[in-house]
Amino acid sequence: MAKAKQDYNPPTTLPAFGRAPKIYVVGHKIPDSDSVCSSLAYAYFLKKKGKNAIPVKLNEVNPETKFILNYFKVKIPETLKNAAGKNLILLDHNEKEQSPDNTDKAKILEVIDHHKISFSLPEPIYFWTESVGSTATMIAKKFFQEKIEIPRKIAGLLLSAILSDSVIFRSPTTTKEDIEIAKKLARIAKIKNLEKFGIEIKKKKMMIAGMSPESIIHSDFKNYDMAKKKVGMGQIEICDFEEVEKRKAELIQKLKEISQKENYNLLILIITDIIKQNSQLLAAGKIEYLEKAFGKRVEENVLSLPGVMSRKKQIVPPLMETFSKS
Repeated sequence: MAKAKQDYNPPTTLPAFGRAPKIYVVGHKIPDSDSVCSSLAYAYFLKKKGKNAIPVKLNEVNPETKFILNYFKVKIPETLKNAAGKNLILLDHNEKEQSPDNTDKAKILEVIDHHKISFSLPEPIYFWTESVGSTATMIAKKFFQEKIEIPRKIAGLLLSAILSDSVIFRSPTTTKEDIEIAKKLARIAKIKNLEKFGIEIKKKKMMIAGMSPESIIHSDFKNYDMAKKKVGMGQIEICDFEEVEKRKAELIQKLKEISQKENYNLLILIITDIIKQNSQLLAAGKIEYLEKAFGKRVEENVLSLPGVMSRKKQIVPPLMETFSKS
């Protein structure tokens, strides 16, 4: 087991290495803990390989990610405002709708992701995808496989991202590999109780008091192209549905407003209770697609889905299939 370093702080900007071109390592448009922490960790990995890699984000980070970065005393990455003319490595996404603006005018060098493949380029590149619970699991594997020492802070970032994306191993996307790698990282990061630390992380993301309805909807949001139909899905994680029950009406109203204004075919806010492992979907637009996909009636713009937690594995696939048949 590699001995953890205590003094490393991943840089958000790196010095030029002679004529080595800058490589921007970037996650998706709505930064979550997996995309941000994986970008920081992979930029460090590439630097150890002699690359001039710079971790960046596309928008503001959420409270959960801020907590993680503060906990391990790591600076928030800079924001990439324009991708045109830059060398990019895409992490935790491969869909055009989730990529930086002007990506078509950039050079994509690599893609590392754990979502479904929706990607094409006219030239071959390094594209790595695996069915695991977190991109951070894949980045950690690279460190272990190439025997590159993982500093304590980097291990902490990767561990936190795995706990976040796997919902503390409760999500159906979680694999044995996620758990095994998380345990290795925990030893390096000196985190003794994964359950306790994971809940501490998730509680930060659940703090919706004082947030506007639009901010709640977009706090963890992704756009999808489903059979050339525009679909948007936000997701929040809570410990009890009562936390948002009193705000349902205003959230549904805001979903309707955004759906009409931005021409969504279907717009959804997934509210997931990580303790009871259930979800409620608040929806606007053509809600009949939801009813066809899940074989249940939507009541007053709300669909209850017991046992459903994963947007990626349990909600997107049936909707994709339904739209493709429409």
